[in-house]
Amino acid sequence: MPIARLRVVLACLIGLGLALLLVGVVSGTLLRHVIQILPIGLAAAVLVRSPEWGAYASIPIFFFWIGIVGLIWLFLLGLSRIASGHYTPIEVVSTFMMVAFSVVGVVGGMSLGKPLRPRAKIFAFMLFASVQLAAMWVSFLKPIANR
Repeated sequence: MPIARLRVVLACLIGLGLALLLVGVVSGTLLRHVIQILPIGLAAAVLVRSPEWGAYASIPIFFFWIGIVGLIWLFLLGLSRIASGHYTPIEVVSTFMMVAFSVVGVVGGMSLGKPLRPRAKIFAFMLFASVQLAAMWVSFLKPIANR
């Protein structure tokens, strides 16, 4: 298992998390964004401990954020109202960083997680997709949403 691929995926998780924290600071919603990045931290911990499992734990997180950024861009282009809101220039630049980290992370994760059996890949993927969705849902609950 190449250490370089592990470092790339780990760096992409860290970069994605930092970009989301930047958005939280700029938008005044730091608590919401801290909750949203908890799955990123968990995936990073799994990645360090078991790179093959961590690779497939990180892939759904990267895909999730590519999707969220896609919705933001569609809103900014006036094509969708799903991710509506006000986006500062720093937040828009942050979306480009998020996509870059996510695309590189997916590519690195797929090659790093090759030794896993198909069932294990599906299990890790589905588990972390569920964890990321749950974190996003919790971050939008009334007591947390604007903090």
